[in-house]
Amino acid sequence: MKVRQITLVIVTLGTLWHSAVGQPKKSKIQVDAPALDIILVGGSMQSDPVISDLSAFRPEMPLGPSDVLKSYEIGMSLVADKTANDFAVIVHTQQANQITRERAEYLLQQRYQIAMMQYQVLSSLHDVLKHDIDEAIVQSKRSLNTAGSDEVLMVPLPISPPGSR
Repeated sequence: MKVRQITLVIVTLGTLWHSAVGQPKKSKIQVDAPALDIILVGGSMQSDPVISDLSAFRPEMPLGPSDVLKSYEIGMSLVADKTANDFAVIVHTQQANQITRERAEYLLQQRYQIAMMQYQVLSSLHDVLKHDIDEAIVQSKRSLNTAGSDEVLMVPLPISPPGSR
């Protein structure tokens, strides 16, 4: 068996040597490189609006649950602020005698009901999402606690070759 391997190596080396010797000799011709100015003139960067728009594009990151909770809280605060501003405008308009007292009361009641509905919707959405987040945290803690201390978890390294497992 070793004789066969040695013969194979000798034949391979002989073939490589023979093909290397058979290559024509390269002459050493010195080629002058073109001037740097000529290369740079042809490749000048002109601003392309399409490319600049693509490079300026920043994809929006999706919101996480805590971000959505925060947006509900901000929304509830904005509803309260807008309602207070609407009330101030209605009262100011009535005091300037531009609308009647009855019309002002009607508008105040309408704005109040709309604001309460918006606030209750945002508050309910906030509470439901907060409950879901709390449940997910509890479940993740349970799954960590259910693994016994005598259990061994083996995870292969991502760079390990498939045959090493």
